[in-house]
Amino acid sequence: MSFNCATHHFFKVFATDLQPLFKMPSRTTLRADCVALYEEENGLLYDLFAKMDCKVSFTSDLWTCKGKDRGFMALTCHYIDDDWKLRKRLLNFTPMPSRHTGQHISQAIYDKLILWNLDKKAFSLVLDNASSNDAAINDLLSRSQFRKNLLCDGNLFHQRCACHILNLIVQDGLSVMSGQIDAIRDTMKYIKHSQSRMEKFKLAASQEDVSYRKPAYDVQTRWNSTYLMLDLALHLKKAIIRYAKLDVRYPFSLSDDHVVTLHGHLKVFYDTTLKFSGTKYPTLNLCFPDFCEGYLTIRNMYSSLYPFIVDMGKEMFRKWNKYWENGNILLAVACALDPRCKLHVVEYYFKMLHSSELQDFMTNLKQCFDDMFNEYLLANTNASQSQTGCTAHASGSSSGSVQQTNTKAGLKDFLNVKKQYDPMISELDQYLTEPLDHSSLDDDFDILSWWKLKAPKYPVLARLARDVLAVPISTVASESAFSNAGRTLSPTRNSLNDESVEALICAQNWLRTSVIGIFAPIFIFFST
Repeated sequence: MSFNCATHHFFKVFATDLQPLFKMPSRTTLRADCVALYEEENGLLYDLFAKMDCKVSFTSDLWTCKGKDRGFMALTCHYIDDDWKLRKRLLNFTPMPSRHTGQHISQAIYDKLILWNLDKKAFSLVLDNASSNDAAINDLLSRSQFRKNLLCDGNLFHQRCACHILNLIVQDGLSVMSGQIDAIRDTMKYIKHSQSRMEKFKLAASQEDVSYRKPAYDVQTRWNSTYLMLDLALHLKKAIIRYAKLDVRYPFSLSDDHVVTLHGHLKVFYDTTLKFSGTKYPTLNLCFPDFCEGYLTIRNMYSSLYPFIVDMGKEMFRKWNKYWENGNILLAVACALDPRCKLHVVEYYFKMLHSSELQDFMTNLKQCFDDMFNEYLLANTNASQSQTGCTAHASGSSSGSVQQTNTKAGLKDFLNVKKQYDPMISELDQYLTEPLDHSSLDDDFDILSWWKLKAPKYPVLARLARDVLAVPISTVASESAFSNAGRTLSPTRNSLNDESVEALICAQNWLRTSVIGIFAPIFIFFST
């Protein structure tokens, strides 16, 4: 909603009818109030981040502005709070040149991490698959001061958006399926073309005792709409066959087998994309087994009886190998941090994918897991010793007996720490060797509640799990996960200056994720 709305005659009439005593502020006052609220919330969020002792991960995506030689970069922070709740906050909506390079992206991200004092808390960055993003990652990791604070020397920092990968894979597969899909699309268009055909189709559905659903065809740039069109065709197939008998001019010939087969293969990727683009639950722990299922689905296409499915599988396999190769270590670590899976599920799937490389992969995975745990163990030990030293210093005295008491107290704390983190019986080894948790094998399993409950038993490993599980596997929400189209700023927001755009979009995100009083709905109204 534009700030000019405040000066519109009929909006003033509307506001006066609601409350005759209300005096509508000017658009300048409205803008100033919105920016002031943004700055206030910005300060509160900064203080919140300063108090957190966990790592945070980031996603970034680019927005375009129609008719203008500029764009924007949205940078979002993802973390798990002290209550073990998954949170995300939009940090900035930064102006970017329309022809941006990897260095532009890298500098913009780095500047914002410094501004929010999150450069030392960074865990990972999830980006779409683009050469400019790869260049941005390389530029970020070339900054030694930034890289030294990253886990495992930054080797786990860059994560590719899984939904973007799946979208590219499926789009490539569908590119060789135009003939089969066109027949279904043309059927839907033909029936929808006139009211008389629609009425005749309703009759056909009634005669076949099929619950009527309005025919619809897909938007070709969004492959989920193609899947949903196939799903609809599958539901209406008896009605379509009957309609062909009622309409002598019906020109198409559909194969039931083709529709069923294509629908079944796409369903795997449709369901996986929906799961990966969720925002209310951790997704990283779900990625490894579901990615492997997708790989096996593509591989099984090679043995299909239908040549078009074989061709589709070849295209998808080519794209899959470009991005997947031999797996992703962090995805496997996240899977192992799921108490229903641990290393057993990783081993099971990888053996089916690359049995000859299983031993090397599992060795590398265990080594990476150990390295990650040891870094967290060292940080936790240093924090414990620092706290002990501060306590001893604060209670120090010139008395020799008191000094001796403090020294012994420090020794006792030190030995307790050493005992607790004896590498021979590490938390990691204990966790991995204990039986799998079979109490919740369904999709409703709350992995964050499980780790919250087990944190006293695995204090260091729980800190690691908290940071790993906060990493999203997608940069986009479900409604954008199926499309190749970029994000575009609305014409109303496009007319505002950069400061106003960032204030409105960021504050809207913060207000929707927190309770700040009765004025939040009013702000959200003007920011949409």
